[in-house]
Amino acid sequence: MILNRCLVLLVCAALLSIGCNRKQEVIYQGKPLSAWIKMLEGANPGEKFAAIKAIAEIGPKAAPAIPALVETIRVTRNRDKKMLLACNYALLGMGKEIVPYMISLLKDDDWEMRRGAAWILGKVGPDAKDAVPALTEALNDTNAAVRMKAAEALKKIAGGQ
Repeated sequence: MILNRCLVLLVCAALLSIGCNRKQEVIYQGKPLSAWIKMLEGANPGEKFAAIKAIAEIGPKAAPAIPALVETIRVTRNRDKKMLLACNYALLGMGKEIVPYMISLLKDDDWEMRRGAAWILGKVGPDAKDAVPALTEALNDTNAAVRMKAAEALKKIAGGQ
């Protein structure tokens, strides 16, 4: 009898600890982050823009949205400057979590994507130190604007203004 009670208490304690350790999804304006990401991945430009703004407001806790923001940049390219600027702003709010994604954009075929990635890495500053090899390689880019932004980013990462 005592053994059964102890076993029941142990099982309850284990279940309670599992429930307590589960991370709650971030909620913003009554919607979970996953709903904002789904809106961002949709086709409606108005919903995409609203999702980008919401993700930017959530800030670093919205890090799971980084891949969707980067994909939005890739798809949008330079067709919608307002959306690109909003994506950049949202990404900058994520801090160093964006560095691997910006490194991948440094290898994009489009020079404007590479320039934008270098610019964002410069804005991240010293926390983007993992991007130094890719930015150093970008100093040899075929496009002068990419080379310039890569040099600026390297200076900011090294602690320069």
